[in-house]
Amino acid sequence: MSSPVDGKHKKTAFTQSAACHNFEGMAQQDLPINSSEEFVLSVCRRTFLSLWCYNNPRAKLGKELCDILVVCEPQVIIISVKNVRLREGEPTVEHDRWERKAIDDSVKQIYGAERWLHSATQVIRGDGSLGLNLPPLVQRKIQRIAVAFGGRGVVAVKSGDFGKGFVHVMSEHSFLEVLAELDTIAYLGAKEAFTARCSVVVEGSESNLLGWYLYHNRSFPGGADLMVVDNTVWQEIREKPEFKRRKEADRESYVWDRLIEELSDPKAKPVSGPGPTLADLELALRTMAREPRLARRMLGRGLCEFIKQAKAGKLRSRILVAPGGTIYVLVCFRADTDPGFWEAELACRCLIARHIVGHGDTIIAVGLSEFVPGIGSGSTLVYMHLPAWSASDDEKAAVMKAEYGFFMGADFQHRHDDEYPASD
Repeated sequence: MSSPVDGKHKKTAFTQSAACHNFEGMAQQDLPINSSEEFVLSVCRRTFLSLWCYNNPRAKLGKELCDILVVCEPQVIIISVKNVRLREGEPTVEHDRWERKAIDDSVKQIYGAERWLHSATQVIRGDGSLGLNLPPLVQRKIQRIAVAFGGRGVVAVKSGDFGKGFVHVMSEHSFLEVLAELDTIAYLGAKEAFTARCSVVVEGSESNLLGWYLYHNRSFPGGADLMVVDNTVWQEIREKPEFKRRKEADRESYVWDRLIEELSDPKAKPVSGPGPTLADLELALRTMAREPRLARRMLGRGLCEFIKQAKAGKLRSRILVAPGGTIYVLVCFRADTDPGFWEAELACRCLIARHIVGHGDTIIAVGLSEFVPGIGSGSTLVYMHLPAWSASDDEKAAVMKAEYGFFMGADFQHRHDDEYPASD
């Protein structure tokens, strides 16, 4: 089967085989939490996923740039972590000393890293190897986070512009709670815009401000010039039954996260040739990772159902349509089939899926083979961007559907779910 995509359509495809893949166990995900930097890195990987997170990246001449760098175009998040023990003694003196070492030094490191990144085009990993390309400067959106350990909740930390851009200052507890929630980037941006026009006083953890934001439909009040958030907001929201139901329902979304992690596994071995580059992989995986937590929940549930039915021999493929309009095609291949045919079949299925759905510029197909103990499983990823879809394309896709028999008599799944599920 030859690829049916002509030059006017943008198609990127990669086929890889990895002994470490185990897609049948995707519902299980555990991340280690040890030292302060490892803790922050694990939280970042849980939120932004591993492909986009770099611990101890380097600047020129091997100098450490920052503690953690997150790159997911167009966002670049610079994170500095300091663990400073608050000493006993005269409170004013000890608090000032702690702030200088735990916060001021982080801010200095963040601003220095940002200055160097202005002239950089690619991430340099801690071992000196090259990572992802950085977004172009004109499109780049910088977020700055200083995580201060050791204050014991005694010293109040405050975010703000320290002279060269807004820095989100958080304790280890508020960092975990903020990044564990949905739409983290949206919250950070909304907070920066709000504090630029309104004075904000937050009692206790930053989580209280996050709680207010979530409870008010992810927004801050308009027209206010002073906002005081007390220390009870976050706890009250966490105890609400609907909040607990949402957290439980979100567990299904981690299956989607695990799929992305497996597809971007650096230990994966290409079937032939040099294999895909990080930039190639990132084009498709970034789209998958950009799905909001609610969308990932629905996609994760659809993925689990697909794997169960495919394993039982009830189906080979399924179409899922995300709330944002991206079309996902899931296909299961037998372990003994020739991987050389996978890409062509997935490309055909992408076009047919676009024909069936009737709308959508981006189609991503994920091909998974059966898991063989001791060997692993294969995966194929195809990305298509088809903004110029025409009536002629529709006719060709219909012919392919009839010729190959793909998705005959099958319905695609356009899922809907409530962010805060109702009680049974």
